Amino acid sequence: MIRWCANCQNYLGEAEPFNKFSISQGLCPKCSESGVAESGDAVERLRPLTDFYTMLRREAREGINYNPKDWVNKAFELGIKPESMLVGLIQPALYEIGELWLTGEVTVFTEHRFSAFAEALIDVIYQYSPELDRSRKSKKPDVLIANADANYHTLGVKFLEISLLSAGLKTHVLLPGLPVSGIIERTKILKPGILGLSISMSSQVKHVTELSDALAKLPAEERPFLLVGGIPFKQGLTLPPELNVSCCRNISDFPLSRVKSRHNGSKETIL
Repeated sequence: MIRWCANCQNYLGEAEPFNKFSISQGLCPKCSESGVAESGDAVERLRPLTDFYTMLRREAREGINYNPKDWVNKAFELGIKPESMLVGLIQPALYEIGELWLTGEVTVFTEHRFSAFAEALIDVIYQYSPELDRSRKSKKPDVLIANADANYHTLGVKFLEISLLSAGLKTHVLLPGLPVSGIIERTKILKPGILGLSISMSSQVKHVTELSDALAKLPAEERPFLLVGGIPFKQGLTLPPELNVSCCRNISDFPLSRVKSRHNGSKETIL
């Protein structure tokens, strides 16, 4: 289930069951604290968003034809922020198309076409939001994000990057996937506070272990905190605590407030 705030229409995260792609209403902490309570018209307030998402899912299955700029403009008209659009609407639609392809209900061409559409949406968002574009590929990033070697799925880390940029952080993304030695080399140069690693298969956990071991050999003042994410964690994968790794089942699990504390010079630890 995809959770959205019924008042401000911002993405709140996912909830069980993860293989259901309909929208569920709730309230974000800000709206809840403001005294706005869910009421009988909450469904009506979410209806434009639900209609938009329904049309997106239909187009994804049938072969999307509309210009990506049209979708971005419509989303902005509805008050949907770029990061909420990508993570709360596009990413679930990608998951759904992937499952439909596995069951033979759509062709691989349809899946690839929607993935290309998602890539184009990212480009449009950067065109419309130059302030985000300026903070990526930073030489002094708050967060360095990498795909594990042999992880060829790039959209997830690109969606995460826009969420982090929207929160005011500086980022640097390493794509395509790199072996651990390459990630460590870039870590030594860029010196991020946080290092995020994305895996696409459980077999790639070996890269997490290798990376954790390599980071432990760095001087404490140069050692970023390691976060890992990807489909296997959404499906329930856990890691042994001795790896000293934080696992994110979805983007909403990213410890954004703590990263911001470090970004702002606080001595608060991520652990």
